Amino acid sequence: MQIRTLIGIGLAALSGIGFGAGGIAAQYLFTYCRFTPLDLVSIRLFGAGLILLLAYGLAARRNFFRDVFRNLRNIGAILIFGVGLLLLQLTFFVSIEKSNAGTASLMVGFVPLMILFWLAVREKRPVTGTEYVCLALAVTGVVLLVTRGDFSSLNFTVAGVVWGIISAGFQAFCTLQPKKVAGRIGVVPVLGCGLLVGGLLGFIVHPPFHMVVDWTPAAFANYLFIVLVASVLAYYSLLKSMEYVSASVTGLLSSFEPLTAVVLTVIVFHVPFNAWEITGAACVILNMVLLALQDRKKEK
Repeated sequence: MQIRTLIGIGLAALSGIGFGAGGIAAQYLFTYCRFTPLDLVSIRLFGAGLILLLAYGLAARRNFFRDVFRNLRNIGAILIFGVGLLLLQLTFFVSIEKSNAGTASLMVGFVPLMILFWLAVREKRPVTGTEYVCLALAVTGVVLLVTRGDFSSLNFTVAGVVWGIISAGFQAFCTLQPKKVAGRIGVVPVLGCGLLVGGLLGFIVHPPFHMVVDWTPAAFANYLFIVLVASVLAYYSLLKSMEYVSASVTGLLSSFEPLTAVVLTVIVFHVPFNAWEITGAACVILNMVLLALQDRKKEK
């Protein structure tokens, strides 16, 4: 059982790492290739969904769409998940537009709080002392990583904060909502169809022929990275982790997203790693260790 816990924690952390790395690739497309957030959201979701479903169909060699369309409950759940994925992406980028990337990323700290609160209400169980400590570590880690100890770098406009909290709510929703339908028909069909639905809906809002971008080799490489690593791998790891650990643990490990973004910024852009960021990274890692020890204690 301890192996299962480590696998679950590893998958949840891998999800955050994938999302964080994708943010660096997205920043390149926005800065150098004339991509807009709407451009990237639509083709990211559509491309990831299409690749995932094609690969799964070839590997499984069976018509998995029969499972998806077996009843209206499955169809409805996947449609809702797809809408949630699209709104998660759009609201995050709107938050950046209304404030800045640091403020938007800071709102990630609300995700574990929302998940813990929802599970406590639904399952009618109190939040444990360890979960409170882990929540404090996750939020502190995110704050220190994003601000680098300088709160003046944040732009707390009302609109930016509101959209950031809404985005965090959609992230919590997309963590919890697909769990039941994924248990019925599998993680890959649910994720692939959800991504595809989100992408198609995005094309309605912003048709791909309206895109005016520079498809250089570097742009294509960054796009593929976002699709394969920051979408397919990251979302798959997120949903798969809940087969091994609780949704609250998965939510608490979402702090690996800003940690990865900071580490890659240091490596790629040669930005020095200051003491505040080191402290924030330590909080995130300690959070993961405490979650593993808590689960081990339960098993004993």
